[in-house]
Amino acid sequence: MMGEYLAMVWPRGVPSQAAEAKRAAIEAEGDWTLAHRAHEIAVYVRGARPPKVRAAPNQGGAVIGDLFDTAATREGRAQDFPLHLMVNAAPADAARLLIRHAWGRYVAILKAGDAPPTLLRDPTGALDCLTWVRDEVTFIASTPPAHGPCAPEGLAVDWSKVGDILARGNLWSEICPLAGVVAVGPGVMRAGWDASQATRLWRPADHARPSRTWLDPEGLADLVDACVAALAKDRSSILLEISGGLDSAIVAASLARCGAPVVAAINAYWPQREGDERVWAQRIADRFGFSLVTSPRGLMAVDEAMLDQTAGAARPGLNAQDPDLDRDLAEQLAKVGAQALFTGQGGDGVFYQMGHPALAADILRGRPTPAGRAASLAMLARRTRTTVWSLMGRAMQPLARLSPGIPPPSFLAEGVALPPPHPWVADHRGVSPAKRIQIRGLTNIQTAYGDSLRGRAADLIHPLMAQPIIEACLAIPAPILALGAVDRPFARAAFADRLPSESLQRRSKGDVTVFFSKSVATSLPALRPFLLDGRLAAKGLIDIDRLEPLLHPEPMIWRDCVGEVMLAATLEAWVRAWERKIRTV
Repeated sequence: MMGEYLAMVWPRGVPSQAAEAKRAAIEAEGDWTLAHRAHEIAVYVRGARPPKVRAAPNQGGAVIGDLFDTAATREGRAQDFPLHLMVNAAPADAARLLIRHAWGRYVAILKAGDAPPTLLRDPTGALDCLTWVRDEVTFIASTPPAHGPCAPEGLAVDWSKVGDILARGNLWSEICPLAGVVAVGPGVMRAGWDASQATRLWRPADHARPSRTWLDPEGLADLVDACVAALAKDRSSILLEISGGLDSAIVAASLARCGAPVVAAINAYWPQREGDERVWAQRIADRFGFSLVTSPRGLMAVDEAMLDQTAGAARPGLNAQDPDLDRDLAEQLAKVGAQALFTGQGGDGVFYQMGHPALAADILRGRPTPAGRAASLAMLARRTRTTVWSLMGRAMQPLARLSPGIPPPSFLAEGVALPPPHPWVADHRGVSPAKRIQIRGLTNIQTAYGDSLRGRAADLIHPLMAQPIIEACLAIPAPILALGAVDRPFARAAFADRLPSESLQRRSKGDVTVFFSKSVATSLPALRPFLLDGRLAAKGLIDIDRLEPLLHPEPMIWRDCVGEVMLAATLEAWVRAWERKIRTV
C-alpha cells in the first residue's frame, strides 16, 4: 500500500474560491505535501512513501503512482511510460492509450481545457480511487476524510453494500461500502464532475478469449523478469517473502536476474511439519544468494483490537486476515530497513494452479492441450483423483453446476438480497469454462492490495499480478498452463533453468488451514460477543440463530466456516471503525 493522495479539480470562476479555501484547510493539517499544481487542479500526498505524481502534458491533469512502458517491458527493459505520448490526445483517448501501452499502479486524472475531469484506475486496482463533489470541487482520493470542508457530504456506512460484500464472499473487490463517494473500478474510466459516466476499458475476458498465438515458456520468463525489474527499479532495499512454493521462487529468480537490492528474504513457519516450509525456502534463498530470516508462528488470538488495526481504510481490510503474520512482516520490514516487500501472491491464479474439472470442458471443446485430448484428460483425471469418464460427464454440465462458486455464508440473513456477480465474472461471453475459473481466481486476489500493517511499513509489491503478466497468461490456453506431471507446468518450464530441481518437481506444499481453524477457535471468547452483539446483527445482515452454533471450537475446527466467520468479523470491525470516525467531531 502506497502513501495516500488527495486531489482536487474544479471549474473556472466562482468555484475557485471554494477550492482555495479547501486547499488552505488541507495545508493547515500539516501532513499533506503539494505534489502538483496546475490551473484548476491540485494533488497532495502524504505518508512515509507517498506516491509519485507526474503532470500529464497538455492535459491539465496528473498521473499518480507508478507507470511503466508496456512496449519496453515486452522488450525486456524497465522504463517509465513516456507521458509525452499523451500530448494532444483527448482525455478519453489518453485513457485508452494508457490501458493499451502502459501498466503499473496508478490513477490518472485527465483534463482538457474547461471540460470536467476523466478518471482512470489501473486494471490491477493496486491504487484505490474514490471520488466525490463538495461545493463544486471534485475530489479524488485513496481514502476520503471523515470530517472537514473536504469530506464527502452524506458520508456514511452503506449498509446495502456491506450486505453485498457479505453475500458475495471473496469476489467483492469493486465494492466500496461507503455512501457519499463513487468508487472507480479497476480498468474503469469515469468522466464528469460527478464521475457519473463510466466506461470499462479493461476486462480479463478480452484477453482470455481464444487466441491463435501466445507466449512460449521462455517468453513468459522474459516478461516476468521485465515486470519484476520495473517494479524493483529505483528501490534501495527489498525484503522478499519466500513461502517455499513455486510462485515466490519465481519472483526470487527474477529479482536475482535483475540484481535487485534484496536485503533479506523471510519465511514464516509453524512448528508442525505440515506448516514448516523452511527447508524449501532455504533452498530458494541459497540458490540466489539471499539471506533468509525465519519467523516462528503460533496460534494467533483474533480480537476487536487486532481487527481494528486495519479497519480504517475505505474498504474492509481483508488483506490482513492473518493479523499475526501481517504484524510480524511489518516488524521485519522495519528491522531490515526495507522499502518494499515483494511476494509471489497471485501466482496460483495467473499460472493456473487449480486442477479444476472445467479444464476437461476446455479439452473437449478442442482448446489446445499439452499432450493430445486423451492424454490430457488422463493427466487431469490423475490430478483430480477421478476417472476420465467422470470428468467428461462433469464437463458436459452447465458451468453454474460444474463450478457454482463459493456460496454466501450459511448465516446470511434471509432478507439480504444476493447481489449481481462481480463484473469480471459476469463478462464471460466467448470465454471457455476453464478460463472463467481463472478469471474468478484473479478477481479473488484483488483484495491483496487492501490495507495492512505491512503495506504501511513498506510498498507491498505482487509482481505476478502485473497487468502484462495477467494478460499474457490469460491468452495461454488453460490446459497448456495447467496440465502436466505437476501443477503449473508452463510456469515451471519457463524457469526450469533457474530453480532448484527439487522445487520444480515438488508435487505438494504445506497446508496451514488447520492452524487458522484452531486460531479462530481459541479466539471465540472474543469473537462470539463481537459478532452476536455487533452491528451486522443489529442491522439484520446476519442470522444469529444460524451463526451462534458455528461459534464453538468443534465446528470451527471440523467444519469449513473459518473464512466466512473471518469475513464477518472483518466487516464488523470496519463498520465500527467508520461509525466512530464519522461521529467523532
